[in-house]
Amino acid sequence: MANHPLRLSLPLIAAACVLIAVAMLGRWAREGLRDDYLLPFASIQCLPPPGPEQKDLLAEVQYLAGMSDQVHLLDDDLAERLRQAFAEHPWVAAVDGVNITSRRIEVRLRYRKPVLAVPFEGRVRAVDEYGILLPTTANTMGLRLYDREAAPPAGPAGTAWGDPCVEKAARESASARGNKPN
Repeated sequence: MANHPLRLSLPLIAAACVLIAVAMLGRWAREGLRDDYLLPFASIQCLPPPGPEQKDLLAEVQYLAGMSDQVHLLDDDLAERLRQAFAEHPWVAAVDGVNITSRRIEVRLRYRKPVLAVPFEGRVRAVDEYGILLPTTANTMGLRLYDREAAPPAGPAGTAWGDPCVEKAARESASARGNKPN
């Protein structure tokens, strides 16, 4: 008796059904575990820069990056999304690492250092060694004061002041203070 094509393909169809069922069960199990692996964004561990408290820094990072109140520890791209979110904050010069465990997230950061106080339009703002405008929480006490009239910053905190003279003075001030570039 000749083998019927359907009879030959039944084992293949059965194997495909088993593989699909296993994949669906795995996905269902992972989705069921997601709630067990939720962590409040506010519980991320990091050292804050001088000035703001950790909770304020985390709230700003979360707001600027548009991240939700909870993070899913099982998300494959969570470390990269957190790295990008923290890198966007104006205090952050570099993200040195994101460590995710089953119940904890730790982010290691390097912060910009104020080196020059720049007066403009009745206000004084700090810049780092590259002339990057720092947040308003940056303390300007004890910093060298820029002695020329400066135009207002070209952009928000975390961007270059936009005046080559301010940026040059910031580099000189950093060098005089012995600050090494980040």
